[in-house]
Amino acid sequence: MQYTHFVFDIDNTLINTTDAVLHGLQKALRDITGQHWDISRLLPVLGIPGLEAFERLGIHSPDQIFRIYPRWEQYELEYQYTAYLYEGIIPLLDFLKKKGCSLGIITSKTMNQYTCSFLPFQISGYFQTVITADDTVRHKPDPEPMYEYMERTGVCPEQILYIGDSIYDMQCASRAGVDSCLALWGCHCPDSIASTCRFDEPASLMHWLE
Repeated sequence: MQYTHFVFDIDNTLINTTDAVLHGLQKALRDITGQHWDISRLLPVLGIPGLEAFERLGIHSPDQIFRIYPRWEQYELEYQYTAYLYEGIIPLLDFLKKKGCSLGIITSKTMNQYTCSFLPFQISGYFQTVITADDTVRHKPDPEPMYEYMERTGVCPEQILYIGDSIYDMQCASRAGVDSCLALWGCHCPDSIASTCRFDEPASLMHWLE
């Protein structure tokens, strides 16, 4: 096997969180702006840190952002019951561990979000190294999170495969010289995204690595 480190995004890669993220944001925006935002308008926020997401939506007022962001976090947790592990993730993680591979996470979640929304799924024990939005100044699609992962683990780019669902994940990897795998099972617009490889389901990735 070419790779010794497999690094995963969380949202829509390990866990389907689309409904929780988008409906939580929709509700927070309605509270503060008084406007209804169609879910399709909110799709660009997937895969990037929450504070940066407001720029994508054209919301620049610090006062509005200050009031919307905590409500978004609150409502996202309220919608957490809609989130679920993708089928085939546990067998894939078990397979990689049995092969002696190291597993890691690079996520745009803050550590608080990671603790509240990821730890309840009880799979954090699979991962030795976790990079959250709190660990770097710049975030995906910038390569800094991947550089931070390599610095902590001492591995070379050629040893890593980064698995994610968004263009930001793929750009973070490629800009750091790391191969990327597009998780089609959670991707919303695959045709416009370049990646080293791509698979429809976790089982297909596992079979490719056998």
